[in-house]
Amino acid sequence: MLKLTITLFVLVVESVSSNDSGVCENNIKLFQNRLCGNCVQSCHDDEDKSFNPPKHALKLSAQKLLDSLPLDEVKDDAVRTVKRCVFSRSRPTPLRGELQLAAVSQDVLKNILDLDESVTRSEDFVQRVSGGKLFPGSVPLTHRYGGHQFGYWAGQLGDGRAHLLGEYTNRKGERWELQIKGSGKTPYSRSGDGRAVLRSSVREFLCSEAMHFLSVPTSRALR
Repeated sequence: MLKLTITLFVLVVESVSSNDSGVCENNIKLFQNRLCGNCVQSCHDDEDKSFNPPKHALKLSAQKLLDSLPLDEVKDDAVRTVKRCVFSRSRPTPLRGELQLAAVSQDVLKNILDLDESVTRSEDFVQRVSGGKLFPGSVPLTHRYGGHQFGYWAGQLGDGRAHLLGEYTNRKGERWELQIKGSGKTPYSRSGDGRAVLRSSVREFLCSEAMHFLSVPTSRALR
């Protein structure tokens, strides 16, 4: 079985204050205009908002992880030192402003997640890929790990701004882990706010898709 990761970047853009809204809107439109039309579809404001898309078919599971790896006994998102586990339970923090879907990878949507393009017009879909709602069967987890930074052992690191939503097995039998990024604080956020800024999300989104289409094994980005 193939087991890879799809990262759901927060390219669902949150509304900003009135002073910055013009700059933000211009950046979003510039980003949409520069996207490769063969692999990514921009989502425009003039879509038919009354369209009622079919119900999404995504059902996730984290049971294999929960059964085979130690889980944090503390059920709290407070930043802290976590011991004797691989994952902590942590629920994404919903964005508070009005959300706008900036772009979607059609290849990931159709060929990996078995979804029709019409789901992207649904407010329900936007909420689920931005952390406002959970997919059926999802048990959000954050990964505890450590490593070296700048040549020195950094101790506990972990997913400080990402949540593993669960595993999806598509109709081709491929197993994909779905992760949402920029989804709020976790026990591993340290001094961060758990969010991802637009520029880094765009960069990772485009780079992962470029690597894939250059036949370089990589995680994929839905949006």
